[in-house]
Amino acid sequence: MMKKILLIIIGSAFIAQAVYALHTFWVQSNPVEISYDDIVLGQNSQTEDWLSSDEEVTSDEAVSRGSSDDTSIDSTDQDEDPMQQVMEELEEDNIPFAFSPNTLSRFMDINPDFNGWLNIENTAIDYPVVRGRDNSFYLDHDFNREPHPFGSIFIDHRNLGMGQDDHTIIYGHYTQNGHMFADLEKFLSEDFVNENPTITFESLFGERTFELFSVHVAPADPFFINESFTNPDLHAYFETLESQSLFDLGREFTGEEKLLTLISCNYTVDDGRIYVHAVEITE
Repeated sequence: MMKKILLIIIGSAFIAQAVYALHTFWVQSNPVEISYDDIVLGQNSQTEDWLSSDEEVTSDEAVSRGSSDDTSIDSTDQDEDPMQQVMEELEEDNIPFAFSPNTLSRFMDINPDFNGWLNIENTAIDYPVVRGRDNSFYLDHDFNREPHPFGSIFIDHRNLGMGQDDHTIIYGHYTQNGHMFADLEKFLSEDFVNENPTITFESLFGERTFELFSVHVAPADPFFINESFTNPDLHAYFETLESQSLFDLGREFTGEEKLLTLISCNYTVDDGRIYVHAVEITE
């Protein structure tokens, strides 16, 4: 009897493992198309209509959009309103008083771990970037913090984030269907690198553009994800990374630039990674 029960338990475990493996394979081979527009833009249509507008929002428009009838200012009382007096003085001095809202702030309302948006032309890499408390959670959770085998594009938890580090390190899965960081492999072609040499990272602090200077494949190595430097060390680090590159891209360094590294899996070597290194263009 015990032997029969044991066989049933073993058989059940085997079936469960097989079902999980088949499910993972099916998701990789036949995924529902991931659209971050649907995930992060379609959750608040009223806010989206406002934030996606290209036109500048004046102070009067902002007040009218953000206030209800109960809180609107009676026109008969405007002369007594200090803010109205300030506005009139500004108009008299011909000082422009308008602002454009930072559209990236909407993503922080959806996920406070949002750190910026990464884009590389002529690739599928056009994703929000998050930063978790560790480097494990977003391996298998999407931007909405829901379980997903593709995970998210995420910054190393050791980084401060928002592109403020000397060395920003960003990870993403390699997938067989071209999602996430699969297109990093395009940079293994020197022609592609020369035609698409820049990476854009936009955060609440503004947009930064980085230029590639090194692409290489190697086993996982903590040396390539060092996030803490002094300036002399950083210059030497640049030169070491450049020496690892598959191509000589002829980039010169001052040691003052910020460094960006993108990392994904590569299966041509044991425990392999593809490393794409770029420096900020400050000119």
